[in-house]
Amino acid sequence: MRIALTFNRLRHGGEAEAEFDSLDTIRALAAWLGELGHRVTPVDVSCSVPALIERLRRAAPELVFNLAEGTRGRFREAFYPALFEHLGLAHTGSGASTLAVCLDKALSKRIVAAAGARVARTYTSWPVAMPVIVKPNFEGSSKGIDQASVVTDPARLLEVVASVRARYRSGVLVEEYVDGDDIAVAWVQGLGVLAPIRYVYAPTGPHRILDLALKQAPERVGVELVDDDRLVAAAACVFAALGVTGYGRADFRVTPDAVYFLEMNPLPTLSPRDEDLYVAAAHAGFGPRELLAAIVAASVPADLAGGNCARPRRRTRRLRRDIGPVFRRDVEDHSRGSELP
Repeated sequence: MRIALTFNRLRHGGEAEAEFDSLDTIRALAAWLGELGHRVTPVDVSCSVPALIERLRRAAPELVFNLAEGTRGRFREAFYPALFEHLGLAHTGSGASTLAVCLDKALSKRIVAAAGARVARTYTSWPVAMPVIVKPNFEGSSKGIDQASVVTDPARLLEVVASVRARYRSGVLVEEYVDGDDIAVAWVQGLGVLAPIRYVYAPTGPHRILDLALKQAPERVGVELVDDDRLVAAAACVFAALGVTGYGRADFRVTPDAVYFLEMNPLPTLSPRDEDLYVAAAHAGFGPRELLAAIVAASVPADLAGGNCARPRRRTRRLRRDIGPVFRRDVEDHSRGSELP
């Protein structure tokens, strides 16, 4: 099958490109998809809309494998799926409306709370119970979050809100700070809810938060599998409530007494460096190629179903209570033999 692999290319690094993909990532994914029998054309969407449409026309894809995060505005993640849908192109992952809702942390939490899941409280007026964390409402990958984001002194709150608002004009979220573990739960259509993953790291300051500095240094963050039925149930609830399709990752803060939903990422990274999904999939018996095959199978047009697009068979493996940490490891280089424009 002809696949266009759409992405924003990481060029200069820094916060503005925190969610963009490196050429190494694109080469690895293109190689894995190629080994599944697909003809892959990488398409960098960081260009004008007419230029992008022309690139897609030349690629003539039967499916768009979409990684594009967008660059600006409240609907930046939703823009490309909306364009693909307008052009009549099937694409992986959720549709534009779901991506728009999930990028809005406050709105997605209201939807999830209405479905019965517990969420970290959002403050829109006084009084505010300290401590709180102040973050951009329409960003991911911990953009705009550092140790100063956690506020314990009410006298500092307006100052911190104003500072974040000046950098992120789309909106600011003032949220209850939960002192707990950062845990992510992935779901892949056809494979189900995968094993929860706890992030293991040394905080960059007094507050236990997975801030931007840590997110941009994956070698400083480990992951370990978690056996907690509460997380699996909470994840199933939030994925259904937000209408995520294809695949996604739900982020939680977990204490001994409760599971708090923080945000949904319906477009999680597939970079081999950030191997959260790969560790969870491996625990269920699936390698990177099988994971990508499931993502493709969930979105492949009906007239192309079958052959290499068939879903992999699920191999269920129960989480052990005594499972130990699984830390980040060197990832095989899949870049050889892959050409990029």
